[in-house]
Amino acid sequence: MNKVNWCPGCGNFSILKQIQSILPEIGVNKHKIVFVSGIGCSSRLPYYLDTYGIHGIHGRATSIATGIKLSKKNFSVWIITGDGDGLSIGVNHLIHLFRRNINVNILLFNNKIYGLTKGQYSPTSSLGVKTKSSPLGTIERPFNTLSLALGAGATFIARSIDINIKHLKKMLLASNNHIGTSFLEIYQNCTIFNNGVFDSFVKKKESLYLEQRKTIIFWKKMYIII
Repeated sequence: MNKVNWCPGCGNFSILKQIQSILPEIGVNKHKIVFVSGIGCSSRLPYYLDTYGIHGIHGRATSIATGIKLSKKNFSVWIITGDGDGLSIGVNHLIHLFRRNINVNILLFNNKIYGLTKGQYSPTSSLGVKTKSSPLGTIERPFNTLSLALGAGATFIARSIDINIKHLKKMLLASNNHIGTSFLEIYQNCTIFNNGVFDSFVKKKESLYLEQRKTIIFWKKMYIII
């Protein structure tokens, strides 16, 4: 493992901590666990784990991980990507992995910005946001990542956020336990280039945690999500 090299306060620290916490619980020897990443701040994560890891090329972590899983079926394979890496140059590979439904786990860190390359807008940046590459505001609508995964036929789709460590750990374990391709989008704060972008979700009344076939209460009405 290497010294962690992220900006102070980065949401990646929380995600790394929860990944480290679940690995002893999944029942797989560390010599049969591999983390594959692409390019971006999130993609440094394999350096910080005591497992096998590959820091791949931009957008191709899904392809590399597919080859590993097909050749090492008893390995636990995790893909680490970001909204820029996975949904720009890598989106074609991503949707075909959903279609093939190979038994791997995708963790997409979404901070709605390009962090490593210093603050350009990404495929999930909000419409009209002003960044270094869109000084007058973006004119492109952002991807809805979960809708994209649903449309591509993903068999496990979930979302969590870096600050809710209890829920994040639960979703990581659920991703691991799914047989097939799991997709977990993690909202992650970038303190330098997009600080506070998910502040509204910090407030409990602004967030709904949905579970399949579980009852929720919303605006004093009861609904069943199926």
